[in-house]
Amino acid sequence: MAQPRFSIGIDLGTSNSALAYAPFDGDGGTEVLPIPQWDSETTHTEAATLPSALYWPEAPLDGGAGGWVVGRLARRKAGEVPGRVVLSAKSWLCHHAADRSAQFLPWGGDEMAAADKISPVAASALILRHLWSAWDARFAAQGPDWHFDAQDITITVPASFDAVAQRLTLDAARDAGLPERTRLLEEPQAAFAWWLEQRHDGGDIWAALPDPQNERHHVLVVDVGGGTTDFSLFELRRDVGADAPRIVRVAVSDHILLGGDNIDLALAHLMEPRLTRGLAPLSAAQWEHLVASCRALKERVLAEDGAAEEVFTVSVPGRGSGLIGGALTAELSRADLDTLLFDGFFPACGADEQPKRAATAIKEWGLPYAFDGAITRHLADFLHDRPRIDAVLFNGGSLQPQRLRAQLRDRIAAWQDGIAPQILDNGQLDLAVARGAAYSGWLRHRHTGAIEAGAARAVFIEAHRDEDGETARSLVCLLPHGATVERDFEPLGLDLSLRLDRMVSFRVHTSTRHDAVRLGDIVALDPERFRALPPLETVLRAPDGATAEETIPVGLVARVNELGLLQVSIRSRTPGLNQCWPLDFNLRQQDRAGAEAAPIQAEANAPQDRIEAAASRIEAALGRPVGKGEKLTAPRLLQSLEQILGLPRGAWNAVLLRALWPSLERCRDGLGLSVEHEETWLAVAGFLLRPGFGVAQDEARIDTLWRLREAGARFPGKRVRVQEHILWRRLAGGLDRERQEVLANAEMARIVQTKSAAPELIRMVGAFERLGPDLKADLVRRFIDSAAALATEHKHCAPYLAALGSLLNRTPFHSGPEGVMPPALVEQAFDALRGFDWADPELVEAQTLFLRAARAVADRTIDPGESLRFKIANRLEKCGVSPSRTARLKTVVAVERADLIGYFSDDVPPGLILST
Repeated sequence: MAQPRFSIGIDLGTSNSALAYAPFDGDGGTEVLPIPQWDSETTHTEAATLPSALYWPEAPLDGGAGGWVVGRLARRKAGEVPGRVVLSAKSWLCHHAADRSAQFLPWGGDEMAAADKISPVAASALILRHLWSAWDARFAAQGPDWHFDAQDITITVPASFDAVAQRLTLDAARDAGLPERTRLLEEPQAAFAWWLEQRHDGGDIWAALPDPQNERHHVLVVDVGGGTTDFSLFELRRDVGADAPRIVRVAVSDHILLGGDNIDLALAHLMEPRLTRGLAPLSAAQWEHLVASCRALKERVLAEDGAAEEVFTVSVPGRGSGLIGGALTAELSRADLDTLLFDGFFPACGADEQPKRAATAIKEWGLPYAFDGAITRHLADFLHDRPRIDAVLFNGGSLQPQRLRAQLRDRIAAWQDGIAPQILDNGQLDLAVARGAAYSGWLRHRHTGAIEAGAARAVFIEAHRDEDGETARSLVCLLPHGATVERDFEPLGLDLSLRLDRMVSFRVHTSTRHDAVRLGDIVALDPERFRALPPLETVLRAPDGATAEETIPVGLVARVNELGLLQVSIRSRTPGLNQCWPLDFNLRQQDRAGAEAAPIQAEANAPQDRIEAAASRIEAALGRPVGKGEKLTAPRLLQSLEQILGLPRGAWNAVLLRALWPSLERCRDGLGLSVEHEETWLAVAGFLLRPGFGVAQDEARIDTLWRLREAGARFPGKRVRVQEHILWRRLAGGLDRERQEVLANAEMARIVQTKSAAPELIRMVGAFERLGPDLKADLVRRFIDSAAALATEHKHCAPYLAALGSLLNRTPFHSGPEGVMPPALVEQAFDALRGFDWADPELVEAQTLFLRAARAVADRTIDPGESLRFKIANRLEKCGVSPSRTARLKTVVAVERADLIGYFSDDVPPGLILST
């Protein structure tokens, strides 16, 4: 492969993207690529930045990327047809509650078919493809070595992006077709690199800093962009005999989803009561129009100074009106915006203040913005116990106003005894990151002058120790802060022996605060100072000559690779077996399933000899034909296990339940002995593995069951079919979307052709929260019609009501925000069922249905209208539901553990830790 001609730097921003480049045969000077883009439906333009917005036109425009139009036109359309515009795709990449590969953008809009929507990863890939096309349009004709994919490419990400968001960014680059060698760079580091680019000579760098004769200087980079706020601290050291300073990135902030988008939202909240004048709140569509208008107004007002009394007008369409007729209008003064900005986002605060945090967990369905919008409090928390700041470099479009930068400098001065840091010049707040990324690639190619930046955060593996008879959760340092790139780190003292051909799972945490912790150190788990990542999992395959039942001694190895990604693997410590198994982040369900995995070393709550006796009983019952005079049923078998274990089945903890699974799994060959064997086996399997997730290796157990399903039932009659429905209902949380849809589609004929389908079938399908939006909406409409028809005839409709309670839930337990059904379906259900007596025992499930379906979650795209929610609350209270329970319909109330447990038809096993 030919050597690249250019270093390309891409700022893949939340609001705007940019591309800069530096020729490797040049002096390192960077240039910005003008990016062609649609300015209107009929005109093109070129600009240094590309708005990170995507528009799906009703009639395709020539030049759209796969039908999607990227750039200025898309951003303008956000104020006209918000339901056809994707914004802030980058912010969704770090939303762990959402399935980032699912097609749900534009978020909340109903103007597009579900099949036409795109995922956050795909949206990011389309922006990258547009930049690729822009480059090739300008340079590709000069030869193959000028093509975009022949160059050295660096994409910037927030320094606070965790390993999962970093990997998803590289997934987007891969989907866009970018070279495998594409690497990541922290945005504040890139911004600082561009400042350094303008000062090639080491003496120029020192001269630009206060007290240039000092041996060390600390430079703070404050980067407030459209979606995130990032802080990074750099130390410049004077080495003996060296002209240029040695530069080390010493600290980065935690992820703060706080930036220009939040200012737009705050401005929209300020304007809404002025527009509505005490009448009904704006609809979801009107709200999106308002946010887009506020974004445009903010950018226009902050771009230049003006008189405080200067007044601006904001308009949104009236309900059901055109863009002009019936519009709602209100006024905003420059003083109003200043008050919002300076007092709301950059207020004065003490050096020891910390950001305010939610007192209880509120499930985020839209983007999980920072609870505290005061950027200064986040900055004070970052600088706490860190060296005095000598200079500060500001970056990001949200810091364009010079008054904001001066106010932040003054805030920092107040925290360090009045000593103000020097503001370093950044003449291109919107382009510095792209230019710095290109310059960093040029330096890397020259093997000179790069900023030293190892691991941005320390990585820990969770371990459990017995302390005074109780299990204590501790963390072992797996990768220290600042760890060198492409170097293995293996902590000693971890006594690990793992069984071959079995899934293994490890819980991993990161911290930006534990700078002094060394490899292998053990620290206490403080949830306030650590961030949990999805589990790391793999299957250790037995090498030639080894058996699956063998265990081998192993160690854990961590490194940060050249692309900037965290890699963790298991390394054999067996002499003669030199093998490594990579651990991969499990993104299928654990990061959004609503439960934490049971601790790896947690114990079953029954003695080992009794567990072994119970396992033998299972094998004796299901591994041979039924004896004369014997009767085989699941209740009888479970009752005998209760007697052996000395515990009622409701007290069996999650570890005990899973400990009994291997004996049941070994009885698979007995499924063909009789219908009783198959019926009992399925019932016990569902009981032992419920709710399908939450314990290490549950995914492998579900895979085993799925293979049995694919092989087909041995006795495919009604009795076995009922148990299959119960099994998959119990384990629904362990099924991904594809498997849920396979099961649902296989039963659609029975659902459609039967007026009243089997109750367990309806309850099973109702538990499938991850179904695609079109299929789920179709089922909801059918179930509403069936429930109303059966209720009218005074027939059994409870299964349909229970299913609707899950499918219409505003805070689904297993799926993320992409799985929430539109409010219109809640209104349709209410209209169909409001005339019945919900206090009737046959209809009491309607109470649970509407307590879930009409819950307020503070997101207009999925919240039923306030009027509807209050009507439903009033109807529930008339049926005897207490006001304490209907409060969740009137205002946002945190989801509690009791709410989560209530989503299951069976009790949750003890030892399964439900997270809210």
